[in-house]
Amino acid sequence: MIMIKNNLKLMLRCKAIILVVLIMVVVTGLLSSVFKEMMTDGFEIKSCNAGFSFSQDCRFEPAKDIIKSILDENGIEAVYYEDKSGDSLVKEGTADIFVEITNDGCTVYSDEDYANESGIVKMIVYSIISNTSGTQTMDYTNQYEIKVDPMPDSQLYYTIAYTVYFIWCAMIVLGVVMSSERKNKIGLKFRSSPVSAFRIYLSRFVPTSIVIALLIGISVAICTPLYSISWQTPLLSFFIMFLGCIASAAVGTVIFSLVKNVIVSIALIYCLDMYWGFFGGAFASYFMASYADGLRDTSPIYFMIRSLSELNTMGHSDYAYTAILILCAIIAVCIPLGIIAVKVRKER
Repeated sequence: MIMIKNNLKLMLRCKAIILVVLIMVVVTGLLSSVFKEMMTDGFEIKSCNAGFSFSQDCRFEPAKDIIKSILDENGIEAVYYEDKSGDSLVKEGTADIFVEITNDGCTVYSDEDYANESGIVKMIVYSIISNTSGTQTMDYTNQYEIKVDPMPDSQLYYTIAYTVYFIWCAMIVLGVVMSSERKNKIGLKFRSSPVSAFRIYLSRFVPTSIVIALLIGISVAICTPLYSISWQTPLLSFFIMFLGCIASAAVGTVIFSLVKNVIVSIALIYCLDMYWGFFGGAFASYFMASYADGLRDTSPIYFMIRSLSELNTMGHSDYAYTAILILCAIIAVCIPLGIIAVKVRKER
C-alpha cells in the first residue's frame, strides 16, 4: 500500500501530465471545427425535389403514383414529367434529382450536392420497379420508408475519438515511476528484498490506472460543457472508458517491465497507439474507413470509438459488449504477463 501511494504521488507531482488534458481538449476543439462541415454535409439527408419520367410504353408506368407517394414520405418532393430529359432538367436547376425509367431499369441524374439523396431515390425506385410486373403493382407505401441512422456530429465524434486515443497514450505516465526507479536503483533493492513480484506489479499498475482515469475524467468534464456534448448513455459510456483506462495501464505495465530503456518503452507505446489510432478511427472516422476489416478489427480503439459513437447517437450499439469483452480480455492477458515480466526482472 505504501508503494502504491508513493508511486501515485510521484505521478501526480509530474506537471507534464497536465499536457495530456490540455492537448486533448485543444485537439478535439480544432478537429471538430475543421471537420464540422464535412461530417454534416456528408451524412445529413437534405430536403430536395426529384423529377421522374417513363419511356414510351414503359411497363413500369403503373407504379407512377407509388413512386411519388414513397418519395414524398421520405422528404423528397417528387414531380412527374412527360417526355423530359433528366440531364437537362438537372443542369438548368429545375430538378435536384431526375430519374428516367425504362423497361430495362432506370437512370438517375443528380446535382453533385445531392449525392446521398440520389442514392436513396435510386434505391426506392429500383425496389418498386423490381416488384412491378405489367399493369399489376403492389402498395409499398408503408414498406419503403427509409430510416437513416443518426451520425455523430464533429464535436461528439472527435471528443470520443481523442478521449479513447489519449486513454491509450496516457499509459506513458508510468514512465515517471520507471525512470525514478532506475535513477535511484530501486530495482537493485527489490532484488534483495522479500517484496513479491505481485506487490511490485500492483505498485505500478494501480496508480497508473488511477492517474489515467483521473486525466481522462478531467478531460471529459472540460469537453462536455465546452463543446456541448450530450451523453445519451453516460453510465455505459463511462464504464467502457474506465475499462479502457485499466486495459491501458495493464498494457503499459507489461511494456515498461519488459523494456529496460524508458525512452524505448515510450517509443513502442507511441507506435502501438499510432497503429491502433489509424486503423481504429482516431485519425479517420470509422464510417469512412476503406482499409481491410481484418486490420481494423485488431484495434481496440476501433471498437471503443464505434460503440461510444453509436451509444451516444442512437442510444444503443451492437459493438458495446464486443468492446467490453475485448478490454476485459486485454486486462486478463496483460496482468499475468506483467507479473511474470516483473518477476523475471526481479530475479535477474
